[in-house]
Amino acid sequence: MVNLLSVASSIFIMVVYDRVIPNAAYSSLFALTAGMAVVLVFDFTLKNLRAWFIDLAGHNLDLDVGEDIYQRLLRAPLEKLSGSVGGLANTLREFDMVKEFFTSATLALVVDLPFVFLFIGVIYWIAGPLAIVPLLAIPLVLAIGFLVQPFIAKHSQTVSETRQNKYGLMVESLAGLDAIKTNNSAELFVDRYRNTVKEGASSSRQSKVLSQLATNSASTAQLLSLVGIIFYGTFLIDAGTVSMGALVAAVLLSSRALAPLAQVANLFGRLNAARTAYQKIDQLMSAVSAEQADSPGIKVAELGDLEWKRLGFTYPESTQPSLTEVNAVIKAGERVAIMGRNGSGKTTLIKLTAGLYRPIQGRLTFNRMPIDQIDNDTFRQKLAVVLQDFQLFSGTLRDNILMGREWIGDDALKEALECSGVQRFLATIPGGLQAVLADRGQSLSTGQRQAIALARALAARPEVLLLDESTAALDLNSEQDFVKRIDDRMYDTLILVTHRLPMLELVDRIIILAEGKIAIDGPRQDVLAKLKTGKKDE
Repeated sequence: MVNLLSVASSIFIMVVYDRVIPNAAYSSLFALTAGMAVVLVFDFTLKNLRAWFIDLAGHNLDLDVGEDIYQRLLRAPLEKLSGSVGGLANTLREFDMVKEFFTSATLALVVDLPFVFLFIGVIYWIAGPLAIVPLLAIPLVLAIGFLVQPFIAKHSQTVSETRQNKYGLMVESLAGLDAIKTNNSAELFVDRYRNTVKEGASSSRQSKVLSQLATNSASTAQLLSLVGIIFYGTFLIDAGTVSMGALVAAVLLSSRALAPLAQVANLFGRLNAARTAYQKIDQLMSAVSAEQADSPGIKVAELGDLEWKRLGFTYPESTQPSLTEVNAVIKAGERVAIMGRNGSGKTTLIKLTAGLYRPIQGRLTFNRMPIDQIDNDTFRQKLAVVLQDFQLFSGTLRDNILMGREWIGDDALKEALECSGVQRFLATIPGGLQAVLADRGQSLSTGQRQAIALARALAARPEVLLLDESTAALDLNSEQDFVKRIDDRMYDTLILVTHRLPMLELVDRIIILAEGKIAIDGPRQDVLAKLKTGKKDE
């Protein structure tokens, strides 16, 4: 309708020039002007409605597609998300580029393109032979646009990779700002940034030059069409073939006809950028399938016995396996410590048990049921884990403990605060549980943050509790208080990784890992005795 109404202004001018002015038909002028006023009101309304609907489409894309991408990413096994955090974040940002392509003026431009021939048809209707001028300009504009597209597409890929590397570097350096400052390594990262930008500078420049070439060619063709219509139209007026009003209307209509073509080059440039962005998102979503993200699973009453059978795992992009062949059964209700030297696979085993990674060899089951067959919500409610690299998030301290698990009661929260040691320093934090950790808790000490992470796990009263050096940042008194306060009400099965003797008081069994395998497995006192004997022999 917007395109059809735009023809009215040209017809209005032609009638005024050819009919109203020569005949001084002012009553007709008033009627025509009133009609144009109505047309302008409709045109204004329809253009605003079009913009509103396009914005609505973008909003719906964010709600539906964007939310689905984000949800799959959060639910994906960690081995599927190899690469830097910055790189992954940039891939998510690529969705905005795809969304922008479909929800900007691009959509209106695609709708406008077929009407190019409508406007040329109207020119032919009112000015006959003059229609040949804009008609000849169309293939010229399209030919230049199509010729430069393969080159723009090639450079677009390089620009996208450069943008991802640059964003990844920025996220990495900001996350490790303390280390950069303490080691006076700012110049090293500035050099990396400079080299990253230099790698893509040439492609970015050439891509822009080619896009500008196509855009300028389209603008020049538009001006040539205008000059050609006036030049040719002058002779047609002299021959009596075309009227003055028809010539003016043809000029306006030719500009309107070629206007979408002037934007075709930009359309192709944005199309290449959007296609590159889509390919990156598609690769990520192919790795994180809907089946992996949204597997319904079975709701179990209890997790029960844990079994590791010929368990093996190698991290993505690593050639050295972290676990080779782990075999063990941990009965429900057992309390087990996992020990070993650095790099023996302790943390990897905890992460596999927590379902953060999936084994590439063997199997890991609860009551003989693989983790991926258990309902994810049920599994996460019955198993809690505190890792070495614990994280706090923006929000209140209470939010950081509950983490959206509104089913956790006040009694469980209170016990978790007391057992973890959070209650000891809570009064010193302005606002208490409602204190906002806008800096992700960086204003708190490492020990305080680890205590909050412990409270987060204990508040759920899980059936299986996994602790990976979870008291390493606590002082000796806090650790001893934790060992005294934690009891069977807060968990059923306990598996912990530790090098600290006070924590061993919580367990009855110790498993020693060496080179990705179980070297020793037995009652606590027997294993500690073997370790002492081994040290004496050495």
